[in-house]
Amino acid sequence: MLMAPRPGDVVYKFEGPLKLVEIVDRPNRFLVRVTESGTIKLCHLHDPGRLPELVRPGAETLVRPTRGAKTDCSVTAIRAPNGHWVVADSRIHSAIARKFLGEGAEQEVKVGGHRLDFKLGDTYIEVKGCTLVIDGVALFPDAPTRRGAEHMSLLKSLIEAGYRAKVIVLVMRPDALCFSPNWRTDPRFAGAFVDLIDAGGEAAVYKFEFAEDGSVVYAGDIGLCPNWRKR
Repeated sequence: MLMAPRPGDVVYKFEGPLKLVEIVDRPNRFLVRVTESGTIKLCHLHDPGRLPELVRPGAETLVRPTRGAKTDCSVTAIRAPNGHWVVADSRIHSAIARKFLGEGAEQEVKVGGHRLDFKLGDTYIEVKGCTLVIDGVALFPDAPTRRGAEHMSLLKSLIEAGYRAKVIVLVMRPDALCFSPNWRTDPRFAGAFVDLIDAGGEAAVYKFEFAEDGSVVYAGDIGLCPNWRKR
């Protein structure tokens, strides 16, 4: 039987050595330039968010070397202004989320013209990664996401069709006290999230801590903020 992680458990481990560098700039959505001992290198950033709080000149960053690629390295974690490491590689989200699901979860499930992350029994599950925390509040998204809003509406329609639906939010840093959809940045997503929960959908929010040896550690679950449904 698959046992769900407990606080303190390592849920993912990045392989290979990590190097400490500093961000210079972000030429585009998927690339950042960093400096290591005065040498400029180009690193892949596998995170679709804007990361305005994190990707800034001088920010300390841990990267993994890459081989046979157009970039020199891959961004693993970025140090936030408050000193916490924030995991910035969305490729690991599904692997982490699966650890919180029971055995038999199907992955990458097609529903009409869309694709949801998991299905377990009669429950459809979508996973969202969160890196933005302001004053203890984890906020998603950090940029407008039409696809994210469509996923919330799709889950609501599945509930209306007799299925169950769940959103798993992975807060990739330990300093969040509660979660709220980001009304200021994306009211469309936030409204769709509220409508989903009001229709009977579930939300599970887990937070994590990054260790400099490459371990991602489960730091416990958090609830929705008191004003999460504020429009």
